[in-house]
Amino acid sequence: MRSLLMGGIILMSAVSGWAQLDVAALAEAYRAYDLERNEGLGHSDKPDSGSLGWGEGAIIQDYADLWEVTGDTYWLEKIADHFRRIMANASDPDGDGYLSWQTSTYSTAVAYAERLLNVSDAQIEPAFQKNTRSGEFQQCTGHTYLIEFHDSADVFRVTDWDTREVIADGLAYESGAAITVIEPFRFTISGETHQGDRFMVRTSAPEPIEYTVHQGMFIYPVALFIEAVKSTPELQAQFGADADEFLAFINRHVFEKNERDWLDLGELGGAYRFEPKITDRFPNRVMPHNQYGALARAWLVLADVEGAHPLIAQRAEQMVRLFRNYLVLDEEHDAWAWRYWDWIAFGEPGSSSWEDTSHGHIDVSLAIEAARRGVVFTDEDMARMANTWLAVMWNGDTQAPLMAARVADSEDFKHSPVMRDWSALSQWDRRAYELALTAYQAAGTPAASAPVMLLSAKRAGAL
Repeated sequence: MRSLLMGGIILMSAVSGWAQLDVAALAEAYRAYDLERNEGLGHSDKPDSGSLGWGEGAIIQDYADLWEVTGDTYWLEKIADHFRRIMANASDPDGDGYLSWQTSTYSTAVAYAERLLNVSDAQIEPAFQKNTRSGEFQQCTGHTYLIEFHDSADVFRVTDWDTREVIADGLAYESGAAITVIEPFRFTISGETHQGDRFMVRTSAPEPIEYTVHQGMFIYPVALFIEAVKSTPELQAQFGADADEFLAFINRHVFEKNERDWLDLGELGGAYRFEPKITDRFPNRVMPHNQYGALARAWLVLADVEGAHPLIAQRAEQMVRLFRNYLVLDEEHDAWAWRYWDWIAFGEPGSSSWEDTSHGHIDVSLAIEAARRGVVFTDEDMARMANTWLAVMWNGDTQAPLMAARVADSEDFKHSPVMRDWSALSQWDRRAYELALTAYQAAGTPAASAPVMLLSAKRAGAL
């Protein structure tokens, strides 16, 4: 066996077969990389839930992966340090008694329009509208506006009724023409108007919203921390108090809080809904698979942990069952396909386009966690999930492997096979590791991807 230096990282190359990753060298490379990122804080000092979910969640997951691979308690220390900071940034702006994290990034601007008791029969439309376009919806003030034909039926003005400021005056009326001065909305008044006619527009500005998917992205690796500590007596002295504190916080402020939005779908399963806030993009609709699945993984981990909420195991099984019931068998490839979103609204089922590769890694993570714990998913199911990655989504190139943009596509190849959770399908098909390793070596073995590669190697039995 000889050593091979690539991009500053040592790989142990066997005479035959694939190179074996040097765990210690890669872990140390990631440690150095991590300490240079915001002085080792990652995104844990950010109060915005989007930054915590999509930035910090991946970082704490890296720590959990490295703990699994190396057994080095340094990575548990990192999880504990980061989550203490995350908890400190939780707040309760709506005064409901639960601490959480919010973001306005995915909120909306809302407007209601109505004609008042006018002389004419002119109509204003639409009666209700939402603006979800980033860069536009943030312009909404949340004020009430009056569109008024004060002097004649041919000219109108628009007044901010909260401030009594006239924001537009002397506007010539044309039936059906767009009125755009109440940003970021667009209205039309149609029909013959009369002097004295008034139309009222009430707006709701974007507001901070709490997103379950963001919570799930960083709660899941914390759940792995809690499980590791509570199942390993040797870790109690150093981490026992942290594990108890974290579990109590999660029971109260994550599990119990989200119970308010639980949706039971009977034999189909169950999942969380979006909050009943009008500024949410889809108030009260069941969440997309990746969004409820992000937190379902944490409940799978905590299901058998002493001190966890007694309903956690049941909720985990219901969400896993819901996702499994929506999988579609691709008989040609003996693989699974699934939608980004399946829902029932007003008594009718609906669905979106096929799941994309980026969000799909969370769905795959849910299936992996469930299968490893014997909940709903079987090894046969996971072999089909691996076939989705390798028989459907892979471009077939062993030298420059790329993966498709969606789970049911064999085109638009733009993703590296070094991808969190997809790469961990190596437990059921070693090729997931082999293709990832090829791409990883070609990229110069970047330290940022070391945790993903090491976990893939461990799950493949290559360490």
